[in-house]
Amino acid sequence: MTTPNRKTKRLLQDQKRQKQKRWVKWTGLTLLSVTFLGMGGSALYVNSKLNHLPKVNAQQLKVYDTSEIQDKDGNVIWKDSSQRIKAIDYNNIPTLINKGVVAVEDNSFWTAKGFKWWNVIRMFAGALYEKVQSKLPFLPYHEARGLSGLNQQLIKNVYFNGGIGVDVTTRKFQELFLAKQLENNYNKKEIMALYFNNIEYAEGDKGLAAIMMTYFGKTPDQYKERTTQNIAEQAYLVGLGQAPSDYNLYANPEKAEKRKNTVLGVFKEKGLISDKEYKEAKAYKLTDNLQPRFRESEDQRQQNLKYKVYTDAVLADLSDQGYDTKKATLKVKTFLNRETFDHITELSQNPAYYLDGDEQIGLTVTDNNGIVVGMVGGRNTQDELNHATQTGRSSGSSLKPFTAYGPLFQYFGNQYSSGSSFSSAPYTYPGTSVVMNNYGGYTYGNVTATYALRMSLNTPVARIADGILGSNRMKTFLSGVGLDVKDTYSSVDAIGLDVSTLQTAAAFGAINNGGVYTEPRFIDSITFIDGTTKTIPAKTHQAMNASTAFVLTQMLRGVPQAGATAPSAEIAGWEGYAAKTGSVALDPSSGAYPKYGLGGSDAWFNAITNGGYNLSIWTGYDQPNSSPQVADDFKGHQMLGRDIMKYLNKTAPSNWTMPGNVRSTGGSGLNATYMITDSKDIDQTDTVALVPDISGNYNVLNGITGAKNSESVPKDWKDSLKHNDIYKLYKDNFDLDKSILDKNLYDKLPN
Repeated sequence: MTTPNRKTKRLLQDQKRQKQKRWVKWTGLTLLSVTFLGMGGSALYVNSKLNHLPKVNAQQLKVYDTSEIQDKDGNVIWKDSSQRIKAIDYNNIPTLINKGVVAVEDNSFWTAKGFKWWNVIRMFAGALYEKVQSKLPFLPYHEARGLSGLNQQLIKNVYFNGGIGVDVTTRKFQELFLAKQLENNYNKKEIMALYFNNIEYAEGDKGLAAIMMTYFGKTPDQYKERTTQNIAEQAYLVGLGQAPSDYNLYANPEKAEKRKNTVLGVFKEKGLISDKEYKEAKAYKLTDNLQPRFRESEDQRQQNLKYKVYTDAVLADLSDQGYDTKKATLKVKTFLNRETFDHITELSQNPAYYLDGDEQIGLTVTDNNGIVVGMVGGRNTQDELNHATQTGRSSGSSLKPFTAYGPLFQYFGNQYSSGSSFSSAPYTYPGTSVVMNNYGGYTYGNVTATYALRMSLNTPVARIADGILGSNRMKTFLSGVGLDVKDTYSSVDAIGLDVSTLQTAAAFGAINNGGVYTEPRFIDSITFIDGTTKTIPAKTHQAMNASTAFVLTQMLRGVPQAGATAPSAEIAGWEGYAAKTGSVALDPSSGAYPKYGLGGSDAWFNAITNGGYNLSIWTGYDQPNSSPQVADDFKGHQMLGRDIMKYLNKTAPSNWTMPGNVRSTGGSGLNATYMITDSKDIDQTDTVALVPDISGNYNVLNGITGAKNSESVPKDWKDSLKHNDIYKLYKDNFDLDKSILDKNLYDKLPN
C-alpha cells in the first residue's frame, strides 16, 4: 500500500479546514439570521401585546363605596345587598397588616421601582414551565404562582379580572409595563391603599375594610390593640389576598387556618411578632369570632324589601338617566316620606278592602309636583311582581277623560259643552258588523257628556272617538299625558288601554293641575363621590288647556257620589274631589267563574283632589282566566281610595277655580254644565272623518248624536229600567240628589 506523500497530506488538511470554515460561516449566518428574526418577532410580539394596553388612571383604580338610596330625610332605604364595598385610606391600614403584606408578598415593595428583575426572570420561567407541563403531563406539576409584586397584583385585579381567563404569560408581560406606569403616577402609600381596596374578596366584598367586617365584624380601628385574636385575624387577612376563594373562611375553614399559620410563620421570621405571640396566635381558631354568614347582606336585603316597589322605580329612573349604581358611588336622595308611604302601604294591606286573599292590587299616589308619595305593588309588599308599574292590564273605562272627553274639549271646546247631547244607542264599529254596547246592554237615549262620563257609558265615547276626533287627535292628547302606548287609536281603544297605575296617576295629575303634566318623580338629587350634587328638576309641559282641565274636573266631581259609578268613595262636603272608575269584562271563553257575583277581570279607581293629590288603584287577579270575577257590587278599591284621600287631605278641598275663558251654560253644583269660550288654542284645522250613527245617518259635528229617539230609546222604559242598576240605586235611595242624572232621562224614571 502506498503511503500519501507530504504534499497530498497538506492538501487534504487544507480541504478539511475550508469545509470547517464554511460550516462555521453558514452556521454563524444562520444563527445571526435566527437571532435577528427572533428579535424582530419578539419586537412584533411585544408591540402586539402592548399596543392596546390601557393607561393607568385614577378613574379605574378608584374604589367606590356601595351606592345608596335615601328617603327625604337622608335615611338609607336601599343598598346593594349583593356586594359590600368599603374603601380604606393608607393611614387606616392596621400596622401589622401593612408590614405583614410586604413581608409575605413583596419584601422589596418600598425600594423597587415597579418590579425586581430577578423575580421577573423566575416568574417567566415558571410560566413557561407551566405551559410546557400542560403539553407534557408526565412532568411534575408546578403552578406559576407568586413572585408578582404588590404593583403587579394590583394591576392584575383591576385590569385583568384577577387573572381569570387571561393567558398567564401574556398577562404577566403586560402587568410589568402597567406596573411601571403605576409607579410613575402614584407614591408607595397610595399604591398600598389601592392594593387593599381593589382586592375582590369572597362573599361579594371588595376591599380590606369590607371583608374584615364580614368575617370578624371589625373596623380597621379595632385592630390597633395587639391581642392574640387580632394578630391571628390580621395574619389571615394578609394571606387571604393571594386566593380569596380558596381561603374563604366560611367555605374552607381548614385551608384558611393553614394559610393563617403560614403567614404567622413569616411574621415570626421577620420579627413582626414574638415567639409567644406566634404560638398563641397559631393556637387561636379563626372561627371563634367568625360572624354569621350573610348576616349583613340578609339584614340589608330585608331592609331593601320594605321599600322595594319604590326603590326599584328609583333604580329604573337612574338607569334611564345613564347612571349605574355598580360602577359609581351614588347617594340618591329621594322624595320618600316614610310616614306617609308606610301609612298608605299599611292601609292597602287591610283584608277588608278585598274579596279574598288572592285579589291583588297596584296603587300609585302622586302630588301636583309629580312626586310619588305612595306606591303599592301588591298584597305582599315583598312580592317580586310590581302591580303598580306593570302595564299588562286594561284600563277599561278609567281613561275615558283622555281618550274622548279631554280631546273633545281641547280641540272643539267652542263647539261642545259638558251639557252637549250624545246618543247612547248601540254603536257599530265602522266597516264591521260588530256592535258596541254599554255595560249590561242598556240604552239611555240621548245623554249629556257629563252624564255619559259619570256613568261611564261606552257608546257616546265611541261616537266621539271615531266621528269627531279621529286617531291623530286621540294619539296627540294621550301622548301629552304620558299615555302614548300605540301608533293609532280608534273607538276600540277609547274604552281600554294597557297602562300602569303610575302612568294613570300622572295623567290624572294633569287634569288636577290646570293641564300641566309632570312626569312621576322619585329622585330629588344625586351626590357623587367627589361631593358634587346634581338636583333633578321636574319635567313638565302643558298637556291640555287649563280650560279643558277645569271642565273635566267638573264632569268628574259627580263620580264619587251615590247613584254614579263610585258610590263607596263619596266624601261628604268635599267639593274639590273628583274620580273615575273602570272595569274590564272577562273573556267569555276564559272559563273564569263568578264566585262573588257578576263582574270583570279588572277594576280601577282613580281620584284627584284640589288639595293636590292624584290616586290610581287597580285591583284584580294575577290569572284572570282561571280566577273569580271582581264583583261589581263590591267596592273595596273605592273604599280604599276614599280612605287614602281622607288621610292625605287634612281638610276638605274646595272646588277648582274656573278659568276666565270658561262659562257656565246651565245648572248648579254637580249639575252645572260648562263651555270653553276662548278658542285661540283650539285645533279646528283637521278634516273630521264622519261615521254613521245608529240610524245610518251621517251627521255634522254638532249633530253627531242626532239619532231618532224612536231608534235610540226603547219604547218601554219601565221594563228596561227594572233591570237597570242605576234605577235601583235611585229607587232605594230616593232622598238622594237626582240632579246627577240627565233631566230627560230622570223624567222617564218610574215613580
